[in-house]
Amino acid sequence: MKRITKLNKIACVVFLAFFLTGTAQFLTSCNNAAPPEKAAAEEVPVHKEVDPLARGQELYVSYCQICHGEHGDGAMAELLKIQPPDLTLIAARREGNFPAEEIRKIIDGTEPVEGHGSGDMPIWGITFKVSENLGDDAQVQKEIDNIVIYLQSIQQEAPAAEAPAEGEG
Repeated sequence: MKRITKLNKIACVVFLAFFLTGTAQFLTSCNNAAPPEKAAAEEVPVHKEVDPLARGQELYVSYCQICHGEHGDGAMAELLKIQPPDLTLIAARREGNFPAEEIRKIIDGTEPVEGHGSGDMPIWGITFKVSENLGDDAQVQKEIDNIVIYLQSIQQEAPAAEAPAEGEG
């Protein structure tokens, strides 16, 4: 017969305590869970803004700013393999034209762009649906449209080339 040491007894008691606690929590949560249709009805989008521009800014701050910052200089930018672009210069990089439909496709992942959806940047359409508790694709598209509206509102002209210092060509 195997000799049970004091250490084995302690380990068995700890395991049993964790097992019983976990079982009790599981059973309590099962008994208190709302029916699926009621739980789904209670979930509401995380953010509250309804004005498209304000909502777009709210989403940008929550999801985009960490990498893109105000001018491609977000807190995570230096840690990324691919530097995020300055999103205030989208139109300036395209001769003053803001490509709203292209930006929508980049955000929702239907137009692959290096750094988007490749593991470097999430495909936001899917992310919004889950994290914002959105019920269908129309709601996801509305949120993406709000971000596009915000991005269009922050466009700036390309910075003027610095004038050469005196004595330079």
